[in-house]
Amino acid sequence: MRTLPFPLRTAGARAPALPVCRALPRGHWRRQAALAWLCAAATHASAQADMAQLPLEQLMQMEVTTASRYAQTALEAPAVVSVVTAEDIRLFGYRTLAEVLGSMRGLYVSYDRSYHYLGNRGFATPGDYNTRVLLLVNGVRFNDNLYDQATIGTDFPLDLDLVERVEFVPGPGSAVYGANAFFGVINVITRDGRQLPGPQVSVEAGSHGRAKGRFSLGTVDAAGGDWLLALTRSSSRGADQYYAAYDTPESNQGIAQRLDFDRSTQLFARMRRDGLSVTLAHGERTKGTPTAAFSQAFNDPRSRYIDTTTRLAAEITRELQPSLSFTGRLHAGRYRFDGDYVYDYPPLTLNRDVGAGQWWGTELQWISTALARHKLAWGVDYRRDTGIRQLNFDVEPAAQYLDSRRTGSAVGLYVQDEFALAPTLTLHTGLRWGKQSGSAGSVHPRLGLVYWWNPSTVLKLLHGTAYRPPNAYERDYAVDLPGGILTTPGLRPEKVRTTEIALEHSPTGTTRMLVTAFRSQVTDLLSLGDAAAPDRLVFSNARGVQVHGVEAEVEQRWQHGARLRLAWGWQHARDANASAPPLTNAPRQLLKLQWSDTLRLGTAGPQAPAQYAVEAIGVAARETLSYARLPGYIVTNLVYSRRIADVDLSLGVYNLFNRRYADPASYEIREDAIRQDGRTYRLKLTYAF
Repeated sequence: MRTLPFPLRTAGARAPALPVCRALPRGHWRRQAALAWLCAAATHASAQADMAQLPLEQLMQMEVTTASRYAQTALEAPAVVSVVTAEDIRLFGYRTLAEVLGSMRGLYVSYDRSYHYLGNRGFATPGDYNTRVLLLVNGVRFNDNLYDQATIGTDFPLDLDLVERVEFVPGPGSAVYGANAFFGVINVITRDGRQLPGPQVSVEAGSHGRAKGRFSLGTVDAAGGDWLLALTRSSSRGADQYYAAYDTPESNQGIAQRLDFDRSTQLFARMRRDGLSVTLAHGERTKGTPTAAFSQAFNDPRSRYIDTTTRLAAEITRELQPSLSFTGRLHAGRYRFDGDYVYDYPPLTLNRDVGAGQWWGTELQWISTALARHKLAWGVDYRRDTGIRQLNFDVEPAAQYLDSRRTGSAVGLYVQDEFALAPTLTLHTGLRWGKQSGSAGSVHPRLGLVYWWNPSTVLKLLHGTAYRPPNAYERDYAVDLPGGILTTPGLRPEKVRTTEIALEHSPTGTTRMLVTAFRSQVTDLLSLGDAAAPDRLVFSNARGVQVHGVEAEVEQRWQHGARLRLAWGWQHARDANASAPPLTNAPRQLLKLQWSDTLRLGTAGPQAPAQYAVEAIGVAARETLSYARLPGYIVTNLVYSRRIADVDLSLGVYNLFNRRYADPASYEIREDAIRQDGRTYRLKLTYAF
């Protein structure tokens, strides 16, 4: 029996899941998923045996919400969605959101010892703080209003133990979400108290003085309210870093000592009851900057970045009529960056950079299935930037170089239609008008055609556009000092147009295959570069970029618990000017290989078997800003996990073969490439009371 009956499909209909127990009835997807969960739990005695034990076909029926802002299966969605579940995070020992995203098809991550940067299908511009991806948490925008930054490293204020799944939708999403949904949308779905019941403690220890502790408390009260509270604290001493560009006696022979430290605190609280949910997330991170970025004096212990963020969101969902539902959200946020830079004017002087943003917003959405064969969604998004301030000054002796203040707003109106042209053919259309302070309004369409070739094969034709207006940092930041940035009046929004064709095939309930081809054209690209004045940088609409490529993915699961996933991508990102030099940090090929299985050695009785997981991530050669060619690499990670009595143990070895590799640096860093960590270790213990 196939997952989706063929050809009986209508727009908005929920596809029945493949039964995993003999008596599993047809019905609503969530009810079936709950029954499947109970059946799996009864079959596998371990509390860990959740999503890993479900058939692949059942996992493909998991509802995703990111592609269209409402629930669909991954096969129904007008996108090629990638999903990493809580079980994947545990099994492969992911430590940051950057590692989760780096495991997905088409994505790769660079790290400059301060922040993690996401590359997408061979495109990653130096100096970009992940502004071309929209980051959501439970469907609410998480990019700040100052830098438009999507935080994915240790500055992301959520412990991964609190994450139920991460969805990524590649391609333009401005027709659905507006600005920043340029190359893709990330949605982090958090867990609830019923998924982490009772008190729970987790501790970690690892290489370079890494230590981490989490305490969480989850419960369901007598009235059905779901509550979750968690506090996480982590720290890392870091390793001394060597930079050849500073290899002189007066610069400690190029060795930055005790400057790669990383300390963070995270607080998370969530409540759900009767269609209402309230979420609070707070994070503080202090990170040393060993690279002496922005022309600083090298190896000064005062050089550091501090990121502080607080987010509050409330959501209510109601069924107004059997064919009409409503979702309303109210959210607010605050972000602050403090950067301490040390310059030798002379004398050695501490310079401080401060960026702060505050905002609130609301989202209203209606979904209707009143029209036969149509599923209509429409809504309005509004964000009010109540304050954006940027400061730059010398601490002692006091001198001020920048004091910029800005307020503003962003508004968007959108409509979408999912139209069943035939039982095997669905047309997805969308249109959004958006306007942001300082930029003209713009309209962006989306078109998707989903054709069920047969019960196990889906063909998708997708087209969309997106835009990103200059953010406050790009518009207003101007400090005319060595290592500073000069202002550029008249910056224009950058735009992208993408067409993609995808074929998804699932011949059995344990096998999935995907192949996709895409082409994107970027115009008025906003990028950082060298200014005409020496030792200065500038933002400009420098050029256009063209990207095209193909991706393929295969996943196979076996009944005894083994699983295999292989993803490969070839992409070519180049300047629209054919005579221009190669783009920086633009690999032609990406490879992801995952294998996991059970180990029954040393286990007996009802105790769950141990598990091991191997992951290999390959990135092809890349160019640096000086057009040096960094060789490609493959990094392999190995994680062993098992339950001992009431304690869950995880032991990870990262960069197993101690591969030496580096990522291209950006303009603000004197070194051409930043060497990454060699072999590291992590031991994690989790105990639920």
